[in-house]
Amino acid sequence: MSSAGSARGYFSNESIERVRTTVDIVSVVGRYVNLKRSGRNMKGLCPFHREKTPSFFVSQERQMYHCFGCGAGGDAFSFLMNYLGFTFREAVEELATEAGVELETSGRDTSRTDIFMEILAESKRFYRDQIRGSSGVQAREYLKKRNLSEQTIEKLGIGWAPSGNQLSTYLRGKGYSESQLVESGIALRSRNSDGIYDRFRDRILFPISDRRGRIISFGGRYISKPSSDTPKYINGPESPVYRKGDYLYGYREALRAARDLDMIILVEGYFDHSRFMEAGFDCVVATCGTAITSSQARQICAVSSDILICYDGDKAGQRAAVRAAEVILEQGHLPGIISIPDGKDPDDYISENGAGTVPELTAGALDPIRFALGLLGSWSGIKGSAKKVKVVRRLVGIASSTTDPIIMETLLKVISEETGYSVGTLESQVAEEERKRQRYSNRFIQNSEINRWDKAILGSILLDPEGFNSSLLEFLEEGDFRTERGSRIFLEIRKQAGEGVRGFQLSGLDAEDASACSEIMSSFPDQKDQSGRDSIENAVNRYRLEQELDRLKTRLKSAGDSDIDELKQQISEIGKKLIRM
Repeated sequence: MSSAGSARGYFSNESIERVRTTVDIVSVVGRYVNLKRSGRNMKGLCPFHREKTPSFFVSQERQMYHCFGCGAGGDAFSFLMNYLGFTFREAVEELATEAGVELETSGRDTSRTDIFMEILAESKRFYRDQIRGSSGVQAREYLKKRNLSEQTIEKLGIGWAPSGNQLSTYLRGKGYSESQLVESGIALRSRNSDGIYDRFRDRILFPISDRRGRIISFGGRYISKPSSDTPKYINGPESPVYRKGDYLYGYREALRAARDLDMIILVEGYFDHSRFMEAGFDCVVATCGTAITSSQARQICAVSSDILICYDGDKAGQRAAVRAAEVILEQGHLPGIISIPDGKDPDDYISENGAGTVPELTAGALDPIRFALGLLGSWSGIKGSAKKVKVVRRLVGIASSTTDPIIMETLLKVISEETGYSVGTLESQVAEEERKRQRYSNRFIQNSEINRWDKAILGSILLDPEGFNSSLLEFLEEGDFRTERGSRIFLEIRKQAGEGVRGFQLSGLDAEDASACSEIMSSFPDQKDQSGRDSIENAVNRYRLEQELDRLKTRLKSAGDSDIDELKQQISEIGKKLIRM
């Protein structure tokens, strides 16, 4: 909720409203989900959980989505947030660009992210100045030995973090506080004193940017011979502007090239990424020191249908490549895996063999099944051993990662061709894998915390033809709701109405509240006239009287002689009102 709230504090409500009313959620969701007409709505397989029968509905009329299987729900903003890992601000900016809506700011970002981004941008300038100056001689020589040109270094904005605490001193001189430097991720608090010190020292720095090119973190490579307790690589920490699992290094730069070539290459390391760039392949992205996440995989799949994984050629890198392929398969895409010879990493291999070897590597990419089987040697060496059944089950597990029936059949046929097992037998194993997933699945959101009473009131507010101008919103109070969730959603509705928002933004809620809200909006009938609003007000008035009656009866039990007659009189009057209703 905080990210949405902060973005509403940063962009004017009028700007956000223009974006909301201009974009079409069917168009937004339809880029990632195959939607088909179902009555007044569109439906498809849910992108947030595995299913064979579509339970994911998108309403163009109400500009929201809801899955009746897992409970996921929201609006166009929250879809990008939940599916691609965008912040609310990024989702607004992305959709505004597509819709041609000019965003107006209402002042400095109340969440402080502007300050952190200023610090990180200033840090990049500092690191760039250092690599160009006398303190960066060692760094420049190191990069030259690794065959990186000045053009690539400039293009990637590679910098140098000198020894000592020079960056912290520089930024403190510009007026930033110690706590701001620590929260932004470029400084650490000293354990032995009250001060701070630079997180990155004696390291080559790779700036990590968000999807709009703003610096959000850094990755650092130690270039001297490290001691046993000095890691070769360190990455910036999670911060208010950086979540490792939601961003890919080089993503913004790769977008145009990946779409032009209809190919995107996934690597693990910063220098692997730099090597492909040096070779003229800008369509490359890297994970930031973590295994690939679903959010990252979705971003890759959104750019190109031809996805190639190129990890280190050693056993650890090859196993990681197979795991990455499974994550991409889950998104309904079939990746290829590039095999780097002699156990080398992509950087070393391409540097030694020249840029001309890249097309050979991409052309020789294998599907995940053949690549995984190749890790174990030939099938002829396995089929006579006791582990052959285990191997086939593992291969079927890889194939069953996908929800796309064509991809699954393609991979099962590969397994059948390579091992001799029939496709029918393999499909039986797929069914078993699916049963296991269902058995251990804990992704379903239950909305039992909100009852029919609260649903009826919230539905009347959210779908009132007058919108937030409805007298119902003015009439209702927090105490009229019978569940904590219902009350919480009502307060958010009232808050947005007070901020001048004309249509409710589901992205202002957390995931479970948004799910409950989208379920109501999916199933609640249209409110075409005053009658629904009147019946809600009558029911709430009755509820308020009943609550007051209960309070008076409780007071009567312990009342003194002087108060009994007055309390009885009040109870009688409320009783008469209830009878008249």
